[in-house]
Amino acid sequence: VRRFLLMCIVYLIFWILCPTICEHYSISGKTGICKNAGIDCYQNAISSCKPDMSLDGYEWIVSQCKDKVFQVALGGAGDPNKHKDFADILEVTRYNEIIPNLTTSGYLLSDEEINLIKKYCGAVAVSYYSRLERDKESNYITCEAIERLIKAGCITNIHFIISDKTIEEAIYRLENNIWSKGISAIIFILYKPVGLGVEEKTVKVDDRFKKFMNLVLNNKYPFKIGFDTCFTPALCNYEEKISFQSIDACEAARFSMYIDSELAAYPCSFDNQTGQYKVELKPASIQEAWDSEMFEKFRSNNKEKCASCDKGNICNSGCHLGLGIDLC
Repeated sequence: VRRFLLMCIVYLIFWILCPTICEHYSISGKTGICKNAGIDCYQNAISSCKPDMSLDGYEWIVSQCKDKVFQVALGGAGDPNKHKDFADILEVTRYNEIIPNLTTSGYLLSDEEINLIKKYCGAVAVSYYSRLERDKESNYITCEAIERLIKAGCITNIHFIISDKTIEEAIYRLENNIWSKGISAIIFILYKPVGLGVEEKTVKVDDRFKKFMNLVLNNKYPFKIGFDTCFTPALCNYEEKISFQSIDACEAARFSMYIDSELAAYPCSFDNQTGQYKVELKPASIQEAWDSEMFEKFRSNNKEKCASCDKGNICNSGCHLGLGIDLC
């Protein structure tokens, strides 16, 4: 039995590029609102005009995942809820007994899309494109989208990017509980120097970071708090506060895969700009991509760097793309 079947992949990451990406992105990106919020798109969406994934292509992928995958995450350079086949994508996912989840900016979110999310999705995450200006939100559209999703009964999370430029605001919000009411969780996403991201904005383990972690670990909030797995090397430093059983190591090429709109597979979504571990699907199947030399090379990369660390088995040796984001 191959590794793919043995591991019973928990989820397969699909980032479905929405139709007319350039037009859609201009609504949010070219206004400067997302950029001002510290969201430097790792897909470089402002200049990306790749076609949207076809429904046939999606069906070909998801049919291979039945009985092996529990959930898919829909996202990309645009909002997946703006894909012209959004309803069919959700329906075919459920038909194959897989739970769809998605990330959206909330821009132009329609009642119909909310109803579809409520009907088919396990949860929805809203990228937090708002910053505090004199204690007022800079982007009411983000906040309104969250409120509408919660009111409709959707399990709604916030994705908040933690960068050198946003960590102080995250601290202030945690200290004063300034978040949308009724959210299920806040997921803190580590800023990556990929796409429009730059190294100068990556987080450092300084006094601000220590204060941020102290607030997360020692205060109680009316919502759950989580981290993307790129935070795991940092979390390993807090074993007195965090049970290691609750920590996920980097899941790339271990129990997740990223597939772009043109049916190319990658171990990690943050390889989308360089494509150094890219495997073209069709002719390759998902199984063949999973077992490929490229994916195995990715898995074994970076192990020497962490050979002397007794926590390497917890974080899977940190970032295998060498992005310089290991906060250990």
